[in-house]
Amino acid sequence: MEKLLIIDGNSLVNRAYYALPLLTNDKGEYSNAVYGFVNILVKFIVEQKPDYIAVAFDHSRHTFRTDIYQNYKGTRKEMPVELRAQMPILKNLLTKMNINIYEFNGIEADDIIGTISKNSGVKNIILSGDRDVLQLVDDNTEVWLTKKGITDVQMVNLQNIQELFGVTPKQIIDLKSLMGDVSDNIPGVKGVGEKTAKSLIAEYTTLDGVYQNLDKIKGKLKENLIAGKKDAYLSYTLATIKTDCDFKVDVKEYNYDFPFNDEVREIFKTYQFKSLLKRSEIFLSDIQTETQEEEIEVEENRIELKSKKQLDEILATQSIDFLAFNFLKGEFSINDKAVYFLPEQTDLFSMLDLTFQDILNSLKPLFENESITKITYDLKAHMHLSELLTNIKGDVFDIAIMEYLVHAGEKIGKFYVTQNFDNLKNNLLDKIKQYGLEFVYTNIEMPLTKVLFEMEQNGFYINKDSLKDLLIKYKQELDVLTRQIYNCAYGEFNLNSPKQVANVLFEVLGLDDSNNKKHSTSIEYLNMLKDEHRIVPLLIRYRKIQKLYSSYLEPYTKLVQEKGECIHTIFNQTLTATGRLSSSEPNLQNIPIREEEGKNLRKIFVSRFENGQLVSADYSQIELRLLASFSNDENLIKAYVDGEDIHKATASQIFDKPICEISDSERSYAKAVNFGIIYGISVYGLSNQIGESKKVAKYFLDKYLNTYPKVTIYMNDNIAFAQKNGYSKTVYGRIRKINELASSNKNIKQFGERVAMNMPLQGSASDIIKLAMIKVNRELKRQKLQSKLILQIHDELIIDAPGEEVEKVKQILSSCMENVITLKVPLIVNISSGKTWFDAK
Repeated sequence: MEKLLIIDGNSLVNRAYYALPLLTNDKGEYSNAVYGFVNILVKFIVEQKPDYIAVAFDHSRHTFRTDIYQNYKGTRKEMPVELRAQMPILKNLLTKMNINIYEFNGIEADDIIGTISKNSGVKNIILSGDRDVLQLVDDNTEVWLTKKGITDVQMVNLQNIQELFGVTPKQIIDLKSLMGDVSDNIPGVKGVGEKTAKSLIAEYTTLDGVYQNLDKIKGKLKENLIAGKKDAYLSYTLATIKTDCDFKVDVKEYNYDFPFNDEVREIFKTYQFKSLLKRSEIFLSDIQTETQEEEIEVEENRIELKSKKQLDEILATQSIDFLAFNFLKGEFSINDKAVYFLPEQTDLFSMLDLTFQDILNSLKPLFENESITKITYDLKAHMHLSELLTNIKGDVFDIAIMEYLVHAGEKIGKFYVTQNFDNLKNNLLDKIKQYGLEFVYTNIEMPLTKVLFEMEQNGFYINKDSLKDLLIKYKQELDVLTRQIYNCAYGEFNLNSPKQVANVLFEVLGLDDSNNKKHSTSIEYLNMLKDEHRIVPLLIRYRKIQKLYSSYLEPYTKLVQEKGECIHTIFNQTLTATGRLSSSEPNLQNIPIREEEGKNLRKIFVSRFENGQLVSADYSQIELRLLASFSNDENLIKAYVDGEDIHKATASQIFDKPICEISDSERSYAKAVNFGIIYGISVYGLSNQIGESKKVAKYFLDKYLNTYPKVTIYMNDNIAFAQKNGYSKTVYGRIRKINELASSNKNIKQFGERVAMNMPLQGSASDIIKLAMIKVNRELKRQKLQSKLILQIHDELIIDAPGEEVEKVKQILSSCMENVITLKVPLIVNISSGKTWFDAK
């Protein structure tokens, strides 16, 4: 029977991109994803000899699924720019191979694959790393799942799918309907995980079967199923691959050219795929390729570890100077020789004859030997893998941090083979010395790694009862709002679909859209229309509560169900260009505080100790104080030294009035100017912010700069330094590259100038809070306190403390934070405490 190879293009190119180091040709064009894709394509053509080939790609994120569920795949990260640049190269290459490419607006690659496989009339082999396509397995269709790297695959057919996954192809959909899918952001039923979902399907066969037998299900599970029925059937729709898309399927059109023609050979030459060029059997004409470039052999010098005895023999036969490891990718190397890798199994590094712990036990003497240099990528993430990786002795180099410091403000590649770590480390060390980054690397970022790891381990406790009460409260409000909105709209529609909301507002209800030709339903436009119809305020409120419910309450509830009473965030140390930390999974730095809903959220965060309190310490106006000190402006320094309200002091100068006569609104204007100056605010920007004319805004800015004349000099000096060097610098030496300053585009260049003005202030503030975290954590341990540092938010630290340690903790915070650096003005910390996070503010 004829065979058709159907390739999930997006899945395979992503697999290749993340499996291989970030390769470039001599022109600097990225090529690792294309190289990996072509390698596995050639392997399949040579070994399976398909008669036909088709490749399916996603066209865009907007599909019919996002129309019915706006948050579908809403948590997916954007495609890396290095991968996006390779997509046109790959598609052009496939075209030269005469391989058919399919991508349609509004249809996902899975649906294209489903439609082709069900209508081809031949035997189908689907190549993908996405288990969703397993639902397409039938008598004529098998799925080859990509696993580790680019060549390891697992064949799944109708005979072995139940043995491998415990379900039939059709039950893949039922399973996903119950358990959801984090990667696609399919909700499933809250409180039902994979194990429970499998047992339900095993018992009742289908999703319908589960709901038809609810009377046989007891307790909390039954409650969850009843509450989540709507989400379950929504998930069923989202998870079902379409097999009847509106395009012609004619397998005779899927012929391809093999061996490849000379045009394909030329593309291989352009991207220096030398190992492929050597294979004369894959080309029509046998022409030897002459090239002087050094070939990058991705698959050579890689040794698979199969037993502890094998590893111990390797370690015993060589003198070891340095160990490079990236266990996140399952590999390590010694002295830059071979890369030793661990085959991927059903869970993290577990093997029959060699476990991950066996690997660590064998390497333990190396970790503890101070004379052996250790090189890794993302040390903090490795610490979470094993306690053995939390106290490594001797010199430890983190490529991720080094690269982050050297390339701050630039896009960087992050995929390397451990065999290259020593050369990479040496190159980055040279650049660290060149830029004067030694202090930042040695005294700030590397010591901070352990502090952040411990904070991630500590976590933030939540009152589960308070969380549940909020969940119920806002779910009820959402239900009420939904009914009210439906009544206003004379019928039901998808409130989360911008397209359907626009149709209701501008077509059904006929609201004025003269200033909104694109029928936008953004909050900006809704606010303009809120007095036009009573549905608009309801929609605004619905969106606010829906975001609160879906972005905070639901994820927190799921995390608490999975991990107990504590939420553990991840602190991203190498993400922002300014050096600030960010938080994710979940983000605990973006919880709103000004509105009632945000305050209610903070009330659910509590101390882990029975009589404990949360202690909050927040730097007061740190960037303005740095501006006073760095600019050496006498008037600004005097205001702070005298303990004046800086915003009232500024307002006094702007409005020519004594401080005692300054009104709240005048202080607000001055506050906007004070903070706007830090960020290089324009007259137009200030005008919008304070709601006054550009003439008034210009007057305020001019008065400010006349009051504090050295501020202008300081800001101009910052721009001049950045223009000369290509980067800005903090007080401790951290840099940020500002390539925008060289742009011929006026707007981009002005953005670069604003960055140059602000970076020395914001970046220095980031360095100061990081040094404070290190000092505070060290002092808590020195005094052997139970109190734990649990969160950092910009200029604020939060410690969870037993009641009897609260006063000691306040003293430690005050002493450590206020004495990190000596300035020309006082560095003030505001400290408060309370039983909840809300009370602590």
